[in-house]
Amino acid sequence: MAAFGLAALACVAFSSVAEASPGVDGTRNLSMGNATRGSSTGTDAAIINPAGLSYSQQFEIEPIYQFNLQTRTHGLGVFISDSLNSPRLALALGYVFMRGTPQIRYDDITGERESLELVNFGHEVSGVLSVTAIKNWLFIGVKPKWQYVSLRYLDTEGVALDYMPKHNAFGLDASIALNFVDWAKIAVVGYNIVGPNPPARTDDPVSEITGLEVDDDPRFNDENVSRVSDYQRSLGHGLAVFPLRNPNFSLNIDATYDFTSYWDTQNKWTRVTVNAGGEFVAGPVPIRLGGWWDSRGRGSEDDRGYVSAGLGFIRPAKLGGVGVDVGLGFAQQVTGAERSKLDTILSLNIGLRLRPDL
Repeated sequence: MAAFGLAALACVAFSSVAEASPGVDGTRNLSMGNATRGSSTGTDAAIINPAGLSYSQQFEIEPIYQFNLQTRTHGLGVFISDSLNSPRLALALGYVFMRGTPQIRYDDITGERESLELVNFGHEVSGVLSVTAIKNWLFIGVKPKWQYVSLRYLDTEGVALDYMPKHNAFGLDASIALNFVDWAKIAVVGYNIVGPNPPARTDDPVSEITGLEVDDDPRFNDENVSRVSDYQRSLGHGLAVFPLRNPNFSLNIDATYDFTSYWDTQNKWTRVTVNAGGEFVAGPVPIRLGGWWDSRGRGSEDDRGYVSAGLGFIRPAKLGGVGVDVGLGFAQQVTGAERSKLDTILSLNIGLRLRPDL
C-alpha cells in the first residue's frame, strides 16, 4: 500500500510542480518558529529534517496550504510519508507549488506613481530517504529534489520578461540526528548542498527595468521583492528536549546559517537565524508556540523578529484504521519594519494517518 501511494504521488507531481521549501514551511514547523529539527516527524520532517522521518512509525498523506500576506505568496504542498514498512528505512515524496505577486512601485513617463506586479512562480518535487543507522540512537537522511523558480513581469507591450534568470536545478538536503534515550534529540541539516540560487533582490538600488517607460527619476521601490534566496545554501542545527520523555511535551531551540543570500554582496556575510519553540499535547490537541530572530544583512537595521503559534487536532490511526492530523498556525513579524509592512504568514494542514493491517 505504501509503495502504491508513493508511486501515485510521483505520477501526480510529474504530470503537474527557506532551509524549508519556498512557500511551504509545514504548519507545525511554522507554529513553533521553525525550531523543530530535533522533534519533527512524518511530513513535517520531510520538509525540515529528512533524518527525522525515522523518529516515529507512521504512514501519512498530508496537503498543506500557506499564505504570506506581505508578498501575496500562496504555497500548496502534498506530502506522503511512510516509516511503517521497515524498521530501518523511511520514505517520503513531496510536491510543492508556489505563486506570489510582489509589487515594485515606480514613476511612469508622466510622473504618476505606478505599480509593477511581478509573478513569482515555483515548483518543487522531492523524495526523502531516512535510515536508522543505530536503532533508537542514530538517524541519517537525504532529500534529493528538482526545483524550479521564476520571477517575471509584463512590459508595456504585454510581453512577459524575466526579472531574474529562471532557476531550474537539482538540489540536495542531507541530515543526521542523534537520540539520547528519548530525553533529547540533536539534528544537523545541510540545505541545498547543491542547487542554490541567488536572491531576487540585492543591496544595489534598481535604476531601470527593461520594457518599462519611466520618468527621468523613477524612484523604484522593490522592498516587496525577497532579499532572501528561495533556495539558499545553508546549515541548520537543532536541539529538542523532552522533559516527560515522550513526544507530547518538547522544548526546542535551533539556529540556521545562510551562506547565499548576502554572501556575494556583503563580503561573505552569513545570515543567521535563532529559533525557539515548544509544544504540549493536551489530549488530542497540540498547543504550539515559538518565534525567531533573523539577522539578515550586516548591522542591525534590517534585523527581524517573529512570534508564532498554532493549534491542531491529532487522532492516531488504529490498526486497520484511519486517523487525522489537522493543524492551523501563523507567524507574525513584530520588529524590523514599519507597521504597515510587517510580515504575516498563515498555514493550514489536513492530513490522514493510515495504519494498514497487512
